[in-house]
Amino acid sequence: MQALLSGPSRFLFDGPSSKGNVFLGNERLYGRSKEIASLKNAFCRVASSGKSESIFVGGFSGCGKTRLVLSILESVRIAGGYSVAKKFDKMQSASPLAVVLSAFNEICISVAKRSSLECRIKIYQKLSNAIPILARVLPNVVDLVPSHVTLPSSSSQSDTGINFNSVCFTIQQLMRVISSPSQPVLLFLDDLQWADYMSLRLIQSVLSDVKGCNCVLFVGGFRDNEVEQDHVLVEFFTALSTFNIKTSMISLHGINTEDVNAMISDTLGIFPRMCKSLSDVVSRKTNGNPYFALEFLRTLIDRDLITYSLRDKHWQWDINQIGAENITDNVLYILTNKMSVLEESAQTALKVASCFGINLSIVITKKLAAAPQFCNLQSTLDQVVVKEGFMDFDGIEYRFVHDKVREAAYGLIPLAEKDQYHFTIGMALQSNFASLDEEDTSVLFATIDQINRCPLTMFHDDSHRIVIANLNYEAGVKAMKCSNFVPAHSYMKAAVSLLPDNSWKSNYDLSLKCNYHFAKAAYSCGYVDQAKEILDEVIQHGEGLEDKSQYMLDSYSLLVSLFYLARKDLLQAFHTCLKVLNLLGEDLPINGNVDEAELISIVSKTKRLFHEKSNEELMAHHDETSRRNIAIMQFYDQLSIVSYLAKPKLCPYFTARWAHFCLTHNVSCQYTPGAFVSFSSILCCESFDDDARIACRIGKIGMLMLSRNDSAMEEIPGVYLIHYVYAGSLIEPIQACVNMMRHAYEIGMQTGDPSKAAFNLSIMVAKQIKAGTNLLALKRDIGNYLKLASQHAQRQLRCNLLMMNKVVSSLIGDGREECSADEKDILAWEESEFSLEMMTSFYLGHMERVCHKSKLWEDLDDSMKKKVPFRVIYIAFFSGLASASLYSYGKKNSQRHLSNVAKSLAILEKAANFSKWNFENKASLLRATMLAITAEDDAVIQSEFNRAILASQSSKFVHEEGLACELAGIHYKKRGMKSLALSFFGQAELCYKSWGSHVKVRQMMPN
Repeated sequence: MQALLSGPSRFLFDGPSSKGNVFLGNERLYGRSKEIASLKNAFCRVASSGKSESIFVGGFSGCGKTRLVLSILESVRIAGGYSVAKKFDKMQSASPLAVVLSAFNEICISVAKRSSLECRIKIYQKLSNAIPILARVLPNVVDLVPSHVTLPSSSSQSDTGINFNSVCFTIQQLMRVISSPSQPVLLFLDDLQWADYMSLRLIQSVLSDVKGCNCVLFVGGFRDNEVEQDHVLVEFFTALSTFNIKTSMISLHGINTEDVNAMISDTLGIFPRMCKSLSDVVSRKTNGNPYFALEFLRTLIDRDLITYSLRDKHWQWDINQIGAENITDNVLYILTNKMSVLEESAQTALKVASCFGINLSIVITKKLAAAPQFCNLQSTLDQVVVKEGFMDFDGIEYRFVHDKVREAAYGLIPLAEKDQYHFTIGMALQSNFASLDEEDTSVLFATIDQINRCPLTMFHDDSHRIVIANLNYEAGVKAMKCSNFVPAHSYMKAAVSLLPDNSWKSNYDLSLKCNYHFAKAAYSCGYVDQAKEILDEVIQHGEGLEDKSQYMLDSYSLLVSLFYLARKDLLQAFHTCLKVLNLLGEDLPINGNVDEAELISIVSKTKRLFHEKSNEELMAHHDETSRRNIAIMQFYDQLSIVSYLAKPKLCPYFTARWAHFCLTHNVSCQYTPGAFVSFSSILCCESFDDDARIACRIGKIGMLMLSRNDSAMEEIPGVYLIHYVYAGSLIEPIQACVNMMRHAYEIGMQTGDPSKAAFNLSIMVAKQIKAGTNLLALKRDIGNYLKLASQHAQRQLRCNLLMMNKVVSSLIGDGREECSADEKDILAWEESEFSLEMMTSFYLGHMERVCHKSKLWEDLDDSMKKKVPFRVIYIAFFSGLASASLYSYGKKNSQRHLSNVAKSLAILEKAANFSKWNFENKASLLRATMLAITAEDDAVIQSEFNRAILASQSSKFVHEEGLACELAGIHYKKRGMKSLALSFFGQAELCYKSWGSHVKVRQMMPN
């Protein structure tokens, strides 16, 4: 009765008009209610907890993995979530990342369709910096941008730095914005047994986002019988576990006999009790595999072992005859037999379609139809293949109804002929190209993917190899523009392998560009050693920098970047920059030796040039057309960074030469802001004299130029780093510096410059500590940044963060100060961040240690100090306060302590002239402590303490407000003014509580 009520049309009306109609219209899922509940529960958990999860569905082909997941997508939509489903394809393994990126691209469309203008404005505001990078990877992201917003043109966006890590970072940012507990995302990727390492890495980065702000349920389907222990999927499971991503596993087996009976009952329109004997046979033959069971049933009908009686109005069979027939239970064999009886044209159509994978675009079929041997392809697909139920067609692409159907179709091609078959298809497509510039990108990729499946021995002459090498080169360039680095690397590798043995002589231009882009693709994929080897070959065979192409200069530039990335090769990077600049006409000392007189001379000349030009003249913009001038600016940019790390004493000289060249040749390009800001950095010194004011002016102009240059996004990490470490920290509020360096960190990660991003992050966290950021929140952030550093293998950044985590833990007083980083790396960072160590020691009451660190700082070589203004000021601040404290307690060397207080106060007063926001409170506090040990007038002393407290409040330095109150309390306690002292200690306790320093709160309590 239940079957009759649920599907009356199948039981009460006439049977099918044809055999093929038997299998139409039944979309029910059998025997999977428990698994459906597991998927829905996982989605609800993600929505309620706001934390991403993963769930994997494993089982044999045909067991219903795909249909299981697809069955809940409507529920996801009703719940307000987004869903997207994609499949990996064994035949398209040459295009890794394409499946995952297309999934995220499709999500953008779904979000745009369901978002109001107000929502899209909010999305754009949160993603504005990432949109230009995202648009290259996910073209549909522009649909999220409000129509009134004009994005920079793609031509203005450089692609030199984009790499896999930057793609991961920007997609993480996207998912934080578009997914939420109210709108979770279900991402289903099927056939993970054919997934590649990088695709899984990208999914892992989204699920393990350290900020934990995305709400994604990742569902992965895979054939568990095709995944061995060394498969990348096993490593993926381990990685998810490492990052504490909740992971569930669903194993699908065959459905039981009762469910098979229900499925056959619904399919044939027979009451369940009447087809049980048939169901028992089918279940036994197919082990309850749903897809195999239906194909087996279809075979029985095709062979007339099951027939429909028009007289009796129901299906009939002889169960004994079925049992006696020798019918295989191998579904692949069944499908192959069905295909083998088709006409030759239909078999050809199936073979061709199978060579492209599960899908075949209508664009490809039309191109192939122009070739004589495939002229009937499209009509045969429509009239036979689709009609027979092997493929579906939605007007855009043909799609095999199941993986096993494609496997059977591909099996029609004898193994020995497969290479030739792919080659024939590829060449047929290539022969019908309009032109490489006008050709559809998908057609180009499809053509090359077919041809590249063939061994090189199939290319009989050099002219033929050159044609295919060119095609691979074009495909690689287009893939790079889409930030699809792995296929780009594959295409460029094929292009280089196809070049004739004497290609550097016979085909120099093609060899140069193919090898350069091969190196660039290898670098973007993280294959650093391979990229170096390729670039060495380019430079060895290149005709020098006078070469009319840009590739030699670009090769040298990329080589310097690789040396810089490795860090151990910094001297090679240094000498490479010198070599190139000399070849370009810059007369630089080839051995890198510069005397003091040369340095003073070039700095003076450059300062004079800046002095002679007004701000308007310096800001005047024109498009630089000289390739030589731009190249010189580019290599000076690299040299300034490399010399800072490898030859710090020479850095000021090369930086001044860079700025001098820029001004004397009136060069205006993307590297000009860097030249200005870098020169401003060498003028900043601890004396805070006129040079520092000139530096601030030049730095401001450089930053303004950068803000007006839409094509200079990739320069932001380096320029911001220099400005906010040097001149910017003198004149802009430290909180603003923190925000700008956070922005630079994100841009660096987006544009593929993790090294500069790491420097920005390290300095940003150090500034947050000094700015009085809540310590508990900062500790959580550092923990997240540590995970991110591990994800991106940023070892030095991890060491820096561990050291600062130790500082924060000490200031909190939670007793967890362990540090597992390499001691050598930690010390290298501490040498440049003495101020953090001194700050921690002072707050914890270790005055002798503060003075000891101050003495170590004074004894350091100038090249180690690097004279960073902010660092010098903080060292002076805590050194002066510690000396005042030791003097007040009558410690030895009292006169030296008093002298140091005066010296420190002079530095702070000069600093306050640059930025009252950053330094006025510190100067007032140091002045108050000096008065406390040298003056008797309590009114004057109290006035200065009050000034320090109010200035700290005004600048939002809660930790230094607490410090001023604490030192005032100590002073009045010594003077016997207990009530006033207690008042200040109480105020200090509130400040330290707000700061998150438990240890300081405890220190205030006994007072």
